[in-house]
Amino acid sequence: MNETNKPIRLTLVIPCYNESDRIALLYSGIEAFLQVWKGYVEILIVNDGSKDHTYELLQEHPVYKAHSDIIRVYTQQNTGKGGALKLGIVKATGDHILTLDADMASPPTELIKWLDMLQWQLKEDTIYIGSREHKDSVIKNQGDRKVAGNIFNLIVRTLTPLKMKDTQCGFKLYPAALAKKYFTALQTYGWAHDVEILYRAQLDNNKVVEMPLEWNAVDGSKIKVFRDGVNMIIEVLGIVLKTKRQHKNFQNNG
Repeated sequence: MNETNKPIRLTLVIPCYNESDRIALLYSGIEAFLQVWKGYVEILIVNDGSKDHTYELLQEHPVYKAHSDIIRVYTQQNTGKGGALKLGIVKATGDHILTLDADMASPPTELIKWLDMLQWQLKEDTIYIGSREHKDSVIKNQGDRKVAGNIFNLIVRTLTPLKMKDTQCGFKLYPAALAKKYFTALQTYGWAHDVEILYRAQLDNNKVVEMPLEWNAVDGSKIKVFRDGVNMIIEVLGIVLKTKRQHKNFQNNG
């Protein structure tokens, strides 16, 4: 860490749903990060109503027991990925919040690469998002998910003002104030929650910067391309209609 810059107080928020087979991957990524991160950090893992043994395994793992002072595990009834992230972000105490997926497709050590690129200077009006379409990203084993992702992002760019090439990568860094503002008001709890968050942020003239990262697809994705693709389209249409109307009403009333 560059000690000449203001220290970053960091919260990691990791949603989990039926992750019994990936608990080892999750904690391996956390452990590697804790070995190199020298600043303040808390790690909030949210079990989103898993039907397997995710919740028990999260608390039984040696890495959790060794770092129970900074790792907290929450559980709730199943709401969807957006709802799990909302709980974690509401509970967060850091100045910046990194969201990432439990499969560690992009581990938290990727954040240090970002911070080095940014010279450890983070802007309070900027959300930094991992983009698998960034020219400098290194992507492994994406397979059919690339086609599905490209189709979904084409829909997003067509139906919304968002012109990012990858809104759906789970690896995102928020100033805590923005994260709490938008997730507290979140209405979309499914896979398309990212679109609502980024759309609201852009309507408020905040910046969204796409960043490169290493991303390795892990077997066992919860996304079913056709079923979830249709649901995402419906969610995006709802987001566009509701968010634009609410933002206009807020401006008129303000």
